[in-house]
Amino acid sequence: MNYKTPNSKVKAKWNIIIGSIFIISFILIPVVNTKAESVSVHANIVWEMTDIVVQENMILSWNVDKNDLWSFNTQLFPEGHTADGILVNALKDYVLPEQPIGKLIGRIGDFGRKFPMGLSGSIPILPSEDGEFLYLSMNDDIIGLYGKGFKDNEGEIIVEVKQIRIK
Repeated sequence: MNYKTPNSKVKAKWNIIIGSIFIISFILIPVVNTKAESVSVHANIVWEMTDIVVQENMILSWNVDKNDLWSFNTQLFPEGHTADGILVNALKDYVLPEQPIGKLIGRIGDFGRKFPMGLSGSIPILPSEDGEFLYLSMNDDIIGLYGKGFKDNEGEIIVEVKQIRIK
């Protein structure tokens, strides 16, 4: 078979098409990276692993609806409370001491950095955290030293999580 080489007009059109695709892909990358993932966090599970793998050069951002409630003790808070917890700080042996009891807490990796989350916020992902899973938990007594710990917790909250590329 004898193939003809494309003329200069066809080459120019293909160069424009390929160039346009290349430019559009760079424009869309930040949009793709800001897609929110919904994660269900159960009040009675300590350090629930999510499917979210954090990436360096990203900001991890989250939001929980203020009407989404859970409870660390249904006798004291039968109606539940928000992901901000209550106005009493946790003691030692809690998921994150010095933060409100019942607050949503995050951790990066199996033994990594813990951080208070609450209803909304954001943190930068450090280079050493790249490729680690995000874990979420209610701030409660891990070993049951001050009560029943996680055994008397009820409810779940939905956390919307985004990773936004740092420009």
